[in-house]
Amino acid sequence: MTSLSDGPEYGFTPSRQTSHEAYESVRPVLSAIQYKVVAALADADRTDDEIESMTGLSHQTASATRRGLVKAGRVEATGDRRPTRTGRMAQVWRLTR
Repeated sequence: MTSLSDGPEYGFTPSRQTSHEAYESVRPVLSAIQYKVVAALADADRTDDEIESMTGLSHQTASATRRGLVKAGRVEATGDRRPTRTGRMAQVWRLTR
């Protein structure tokens, strides 16, 4: 899995063009931590656990940041759930379209 803990190096696939455009539209107004969370969601829908693993952020920081992005209307629940590293089911998140 790609890591974002060293900086904003990220590839985008054509099938996720809408998410890439959403990501680019908010990039100038994001904090560094918000940027990591949005970048993690730019090419795939992810659980908080996957965001934490990809960004190197603690659970508390990643989930609080994602929650703030939900409140700001930039991230939304997909309605899907999948297992975390511990086997528990977790909500999957995506950038708003």
